[in-house]
Amino acid sequence: MTNIRQTVPAYSAGISEQPDHLKFPGQVKNAVNTVPDITKGLFKRPGARRVGTDKLPNVQTGGSFFHYYRDDNEGSYIGQVAPNGTLRVWKASGRNAGAEQTVAYGGRPWHTDDDYVAGVRVQNANKVYEAQTDIDNTVAAPTHSSGTTNNWLFIETTAAAQTTVQNYLQTDAATPENIQFLSINDTTFVSNRDQTAARKQYTTVGTTGTTQARPSGEEHCAFIELTRTENGRQYAANIYDSSSTGNLTTVKRATKIKITGNSFDESDGSGSCPGIGTEVYVATAKGSYSSVDNIEHIKNQAGSTLTSGRTNLVFRATALGQQGISPNYSPGSSNAAASGQNYRCSYSLEVVLLHGGEGWEVGDTVRIIPEHASTANSSDGQAYIDVSVVEVEDADVKATVSSNGDGLIRPSPTPFDADTAVTAEAVLGSLQTKISNQLSGAGINTKVIGTGLYLFSANPFTVEVMEDDIMRVFQKTVNDVSRLPVQCRHGYIVKVSNARISDEDDYYLRFEGENNLDGTGSWVECAKPGIHKSLDPATMPLVIQRTNITNQNTTTEIATFTIKTYKYADRAVGDETTNPLPTFVGKPINKVIFFRNRLAFLAGENVILSRPGSFGQPDFFAESALAVGANDAIDIACGSTFPSELFDGIEVNSGLLVFSTNQQFLLSSDAEILNPETAKLRSISTYNYNKDISPISLGVTIGYVDNSGKFSRFNEVANIRREGEPDVVEPSKIVPTLLKKDIDLLTNSRENSIILFGKTTSRDVLGFRYFNIGDKRQQQAWFKWTFNNGLRYHFIVNDDYYFLDQDGFLQTLSLVEDDDDVSITQDSVDYLIHLDNYTTLAAGTYDSATNLTTFTNKATWIPDVTPVSPVPNKLVVIDVDSSATRVGRYAEVTLLGNNPNDDFTLPGNWSTGTFYIGYLYDYQVDFPTIYPTQIQGEKSNTDVSGTLVLHRLRVHLGKVGLYQTTLTRLGKDPYTEIYESNELDEYQVSDAPYVEEVIRTVPVYEKNINLDFTLKSTHPSPATLRALSWEGSFTPKYYKRV
Repeated sequence: MTNIRQTVPAYSAGISEQPDHLKFPGQVKNAVNTVPDITKGLFKRPGARRVGTDKLPNVQTGGSFFHYYRDDNEGSYIGQVAPNGTLRVWKASGRNAGAEQTVAYGGRPWHTDDDYVAGVRVQNANKVYEAQTDIDNTVAAPTHSSGTTNNWLFIETTAAAQTTVQNYLQTDAATPENIQFLSINDTTFVSNRDQTAARKQYTTVGTTGTTQARPSGEEHCAFIELTRTENGRQYAANIYDSSSTGNLTTVKRATKIKITGNSFDESDGSGSCPGIGTEVYVATAKGSYSSVDNIEHIKNQAGSTLTSGRTNLVFRATALGQQGISPNYSPGSSNAAASGQNYRCSYSLEVVLLHGGEGWEVGDTVRIIPEHASTANSSDGQAYIDVSVVEVEDADVKATVSSNGDGLIRPSPTPFDADTAVTAEAVLGSLQTKISNQLSGAGINTKVIGTGLYLFSANPFTVEVMEDDIMRVFQKTVNDVSRLPVQCRHGYIVKVSNARISDEDDYYLRFEGENNLDGTGSWVECAKPGIHKSLDPATMPLVIQRTNITNQNTTTEIATFTIKTYKYADRAVGDETTNPLPTFVGKPINKVIFFRNRLAFLAGENVILSRPGSFGQPDFFAESALAVGANDAIDIACGSTFPSELFDGIEVNSGLLVFSTNQQFLLSSDAEILNPETAKLRSISTYNYNKDISPISLGVTIGYVDNSGKFSRFNEVANIRREGEPDVVEPSKIVPTLLKKDIDLLTNSRENSIILFGKTTSRDVLGFRYFNIGDKRQQQAWFKWTFNNGLRYHFIVNDDYYFLDQDGFLQTLSLVEDDDDVSITQDSVDYLIHLDNYTTLAAGTYDSATNLTTFTNKATWIPDVTPVSPVPNKLVVIDVDSSATRVGRYAEVTLLGNNPNDDFTLPGNWSTGTFYIGYLYDYQVDFPTIYPTQIQGEKSNTDVSGTLVLHRLRVHLGKVGLYQTTLTRLGKDPYTEIYESNELDEYQVSDAPYVEEVIRTVPVYEKNINLDFTLKSTHPSPATLRALSWEGSFTPKYYKRV
């Protein structure tokens, strides 16, 4: 046999569950309470220091936890949402750590010295108020119970606000993972996935309120605008009930008239023709006529006088006369010159129809009295002309609102005399009077606004104008925005329909009058009236905000955390087609994510992103219905051949990596800017995913937990590209049974290259340590931590790991050495103490007679700690006073058993010193079977066919105190050796001096396959394994006994 020696130079590769001959040098079978480090080796994890002096006050059983880091000065916080929806927050680090913080519901507490910006909510006198404008500290505190006072709007009572919050946040104690958190600066979003029958009504996103509608009584309206004023035109309209059918009104209009009689006298006269002239007549049948009308009567064909039913017949009557010598003239007559009977007039009469009027029948006759010919040689001293209707035309129109024909609006035509000015006021006044007279009983009201007439009613009606070259009308829809008036009713809403077939390019405009008054203003885009307007904040993710802090920078500082519903932007434009509700309406929000300055919600199979930069009031609607904008919200569904509800996501360089329980998707864009038109969501891989654990970033890769099978698996995704599949590897492949099923706790620190896995109620934390240089991984090591009690929650902030145990104690340990770490200094070297749940302890009372020190009411928390079963961890006290006579002494606590069982004794004098009390824990490394191994590049070749007899092991240790080695040999008793410098007369072993480095030789003389080797340290001192060398006899021949 050949004597050989080999060395494993470093133990930084962690645990492997592969067969021993397949393990790579530096891997071990088990590494408990260790940290694998490529520089230091495999060292004992730091002890866990208690936060505060006792367990967290009022921490509840069950519930969902979150953490929040403020800044280096203020430190971090831990919060809990209890199963009943109650929120509590505690300080986790910094000043006054462990103290419960103030929680406010609905709004931040009002303070007399504070200024408030518009929109902020405060609570005072058990009520919640919202600032309508910026309010300074000179304004008195709000106390009113309704309306607005001093620009403070009453919202609700704090009790109502708390009820709303708790209704949303309640979930079954068995499913705390339903509550999801996302912290962005001082705001933490909280969403609830719970869709059980009891909670569904609160966690399913709903809507509230409707978009701005027309005022009561003005639900139906129209606006008639004059485009120009013109002589000789009738500004007529038809108004009818658009909800009814039929009810046509026949309108008859004269199309031809003629003169059928006159009383002009053409007998001898004085030579003048007094009947010559021209006049325009407006004929409307009525009971009597004034001298202005110049009408004597209107009769029908049968000769009956008409007093109604005939209106607005306009014609021009002209009388032409020519003087001539009378045939009866006798120059010699003595009376001829004196009487003037030497001439006569020959009249020619004509009539021109200017406007056919309404209601006229063939044979209707109007007798006019020409003003210029009132005494024009008529036989009776009153000249007249009879004008008769010869032809009419019929038209059936809709003009009925409440009674037949009452909507036939026919005001008198404007003057045909070009010298008479026509004003808009006159035209509109005439039109308004006509409508009021005919439709006052139908509920249609009018108001003159600028150059238009606004009509409104609580009942539907339709307006049509007869002459669209002089006036135009619009009601709810227009197809040309350029035809909208510059003066209108404030708040008037109109739909602009660009295409007759499609509704996809329609949009709505609202008239905004100057100073909110009717008249001059502008048209702005708005939403369709009466559609869903707001996302119900009571069913949307809530927010927790750190809003105030009292006694800042003192040991008694307390922060205030306000939990409340959040303001989400309303739908301001468009309708159900051009700006639909987000697809998360009717579903729960599974996760809130912040991606590229957008707030993203995962709901069902969709990713819904708000408009960028709208974090203060997230906007999930389009900015305009006119066109899709680059800054519009994005609502996109994942493309999959099977249902894929999305539960989580994480940002990567190429986009947003999104997870369903069995598939991964990438939200990305081929363009430089992500917008609704360039966004795409495609499947990139199909791996199972544990939806209760959020994915994490490891720097260049993304890690996530797969929960399929009997155990959990940890996968890494790399090279995530817009096209093609990513690279997926499983680092947990070498430890297939280490990660238990249903892991629900995960935290990581990229700075320290460490990932920690846990499971609620379990004492074990599984760790993964990695180290990359460029794109090459230099270290990939698994390890295990075991604590004194089961976990409820854990997290890492900066370089500190925090965990809350089942008893409610919050503890922390440093992932890197820190000046605040408790240590013992010996020979100018700091040695950390290794105790769990340790805290300070005041000195006790020493009795020299018994050589015991008694501690009474010094550790009242002891009964709150649940002992580990079946063998409890030992509770010890250690003296870290480096100036003490016996440096590093420690002793086990002996409880006196009195009620409440928190008094105890220690052997020796502990009346002076710097003491810490905590629980011991084991550092243990189980080595694999040792084989002769050759390293070739990144591979190792192990010889398992030869025979190896080990002579001795040489253990290379770094910082170390008391430790032991155990050889477990086949067929023999285990051999354990404790390494210490001296024996002490105190309980067990104490005061072991610490050394920075040591090499210990362990004699073996056994076959390698008959031997197990273990290194262990239970002492509160450090322990560090750096390397292992072995010597032995080896022969490549192997004989099997037959």
